[in-house]
Amino acid sequence: MIDARRVGASKSFRVLDAGAGIAPYRKHFEHVTYETADFGQVSKEYSQIDYICRLEELPMADETYDLVLCSQVLEHVPDPVAVLRELKRVLKPGGQAWVSAPLFYEEHEQPYDFCRYTQFAWQRMAAEAGFTVESLDWLEGYYGTISYQLMMASNELPYVWLPLQFACFVLSLVFGFLDTKFKITKTGMPKNYRCVFRRPPIDALEEDEFEVKLG
Repeated sequence: MIDARRVGASKSFRVLDAGAGIAPYRKHFEHVTYETADFGQVSKEYSQIDYICRLEELPMADETYDLVLCSQVLEHVPDPVAVLRELKRVLKPGGQAWVSAPLFYEEHEQPYDFCRYTQFAWQRMAAEAGFTVESLDWLEGYYGTISYQLMMASNELPYVWLPLQFACFVLSLVFGFLDTKFKITKTGMPKNYRCVFRRPPIDALEEDEFEVKLG
């Protein structure tokens, strides 16, 4: 999800981690200005959060950040398009949003777990929010999805099925290893999608106004 080498190299470059939680990506952005925002109402551990707020109502000014991260967050909001629009608002023109969320994953952080997203949902949500899609990829391969499902079976099967539990556990490790060696992304289904969205340098409305002035 994160390749900090792709971002600026000075503190003038500003990054927002929206839905940061424990801020696992903080260490990757020590060379730039890194800020965090989170709802902060789930019973889990949090890092020190700069802005405790709903992501649909960020308190920052327009066009503040060069890059916004939103990793494994949008499944937890009831209106993901509203969040994406708000992320676009705080991005500078031409800025990027790095976003990921699951397609195949168990319910978690209840009761704040609402959605799973296909590639077509991502494309539609990006368009509705006013982003252009630069990339839309599987985060893991299909073997990774199988590995996850087998590990769930190993954890959830009754104890009387211990031999089958063990078999699922071993197969989960095998498919996890295969996913690192042979990442299949053309068949089956991904566990997660990762996306790179960009705020256009000139928004459509601004472009129309510019053309009217020229006319």
